[in-house]
Amino acid sequence: MDQRAENAGKTAIVLEGGSFRGQFTAGVLDVLMEHGIQPDACYGVSAGVLNALSYKSHQIGRPNRVNLAFCNDDRYMGAKSFARSGSFIGYDFMLNDVQDRLDPFDNDAYLANPMPLVAVATDIVFGTAAYLEVKNAVLDIDVVRASTSLPLMAPPVEIDGHLYLDGGVADSVPVEHVLEQAGYDRAVVVLTQHRSYKKGPYELMPAARARYSEYPYLLEAIADRHERYNEQREHIWNYESEGRVLVLAPPRPVEVGHIEHDTAKLLDLYIQGRQECMRRLDDIVSFLG
Repeated sequence: MDQRAENAGKTAIVLEGGSFRGQFTAGVLDVLMEHGIQPDACYGVSAGVLNALSYKSHQIGRPNRVNLAFCNDDRYMGAKSFARSGSFIGYDFMLNDVQDRLDPFDNDAYLANPMPLVAVATDIVFGTAAYLEVKNAVLDIDVVRASTSLPLMAPPVEIDGHLYLDGGVADSVPVEHVLEQAGYDRAVVVLTQHRSYKKGPYELMPAARARYSEYPYLLEAIADRHERYNEQREHIWNYESEGRVLVLAPPRPVEVGHIEHDTAKLLDLYIQGRQECMRRLDDIVSFLG
């Protein structure tokens, strides 16, 4: 059976990335868990995947706790992590110390949940999106790393002979893939920017050209990402008007930075996610059937 036929009539949730802007998503997902709401599949990009791990393992509050506890810890994200490992994201600390000891991840619950979690990554040779399932949150942790490895901020991740970076480069909000290629009937889309947001050109393009000179298709994807992203959001509004997508987005322009140390801002964005999900809860239940 092909993928489209297998997923006909099913629903999915699509989670945009955005580093600490994922606090909005964390609030949304906590409310969904508290009300026992889960679609047939989950697709996450970058920080969206990190939130989705705890959604599938049904650990309410965990992403919010971790972000608030460690947003000012250089082991979690920052220059010291970059100096130690070549990555601004402290994967060793995040995926070992936090995951195993400080706020343990429940991989048994993750494995028991039949909902597939698919992470989006960018193949740096071709500049195209790859959709990689995280079947086991421990064994497939490189898939999570690949989806979250931002250009210039982290080294590429090798999986099965392919080199990957952040999924947002190639497919920031994979709703077209979910509905048109994977064949899902409807999708809840959680955005991390206000509806009025327009993405501008990548400010570090000269540095990217110097770093990735051997990968012209990746550079092309980085250079025109803002155009594709803004066009993709127009597609989302069209799907919404057709009744195929239900959108949850921050109710006002987001003030949380890509790297954010202000816990008050982070908590406020989390609360916005909770409030927006509560406001739309009946719509979500009806939409997912």
